[in-house]
Amino acid sequence: MTAGVPPGLSRETSIRRSADGQWFHDGMPIRHPGIQKAFDAWIGRALDGRYVLENDVNWAYIEIEGAPVRVERVRIEDDSPLLELSDERTEPLHAETLRQDADGFLYCDVRDGGLTAKFTRQALFDLEPLLAEDKRGIFLRVGGREVVPPVEPDPVR
Repeated sequence: MTAGVPPGLSRETSIRRSADGQWFHDGMPIRHPGIQKAFDAWIGRALDGRYVLENDVNWAYIEIEGAPVRVERVRIEDDSPLLELSDERTEPLHAETLRQDADGFLYCDVRDGGLTAKFTRQALFDLEPLLAEDKRGIFLRVGGREVVPPVEPDPVR
């Protein structure tokens, strides 16, 4: 987490990312794949809760539409899902953080609970071996447990 801004300085930018993952600066798309990957990896939160781009040298406020991280793929190893994230990290799914929106898209917490990730369609397809259905509806079998993700009106925390 970042520190406060020294008096008289601003960390405001016009950098934003759309809900579909496209980065913009001053309203213009950022098309360089290296910059896009770097920005995805640098997303964090300031002490005031706003999203920032943060690396070892500097940080600046940004706007994020939707979830700040996307689950691009899911690898299943021994009934345990490993999430391949848009920030090029891989981490285990913490099933207790699963939730869904009204359209059935799944979300979970990543980076030690610091950010929300939304599952892409491909990641949802990757979960198919863990899906089952009974009178409660659809659920996932994860780590020997049956998890029914609750529907939340705003799953991005």
